[in-house]
Amino acid sequence: MSNLIIQVSLEAVTRKKDKSINLRFTTQLEQTSEQLMEMDKVLDSSGVLFYKSNGNLTTEEVKELESVEIEVEGKTQSKKIRNKIWVLWNKLKTDTSSDDFYKNKTEKILDYLQKEIDLLD
Repeated sequence: MSNLIIQVSLEAVTRKKDKSINLRFTTQLEQTSEQLMEMDKVLDSSGVLFYKSNGNLTTEEVKELESVEIEVEGKTQSKKIRNKIWVLWNKLKTDTSSDDFYKNKTEKILDYLQKEIDLLD
């Protein structure tokens, strides 16, 4: 996967409903079609952001960053399940509270898993 090193300005930070954050950057220099294609290759992937304000990275810093093996972790499986249940609850527009809806859905998941376990006994 490509590493992107681009001079940018941090323009906005907004908090999302799930407490994650949207960051908006704008490049300080015009980007070529090739540079845009490199950015497009990593679109919708997870990564790590290293932002250094007021300055450029030195050649040594770039080499150091490129040599580091970084494990990128997204949301845990349980957080993904919680988010999916919340999205479902939000789209259904039910009168049930989000907490009760979550408990109901997770109970169904647990019941399903218990049945799977019971079949193996």
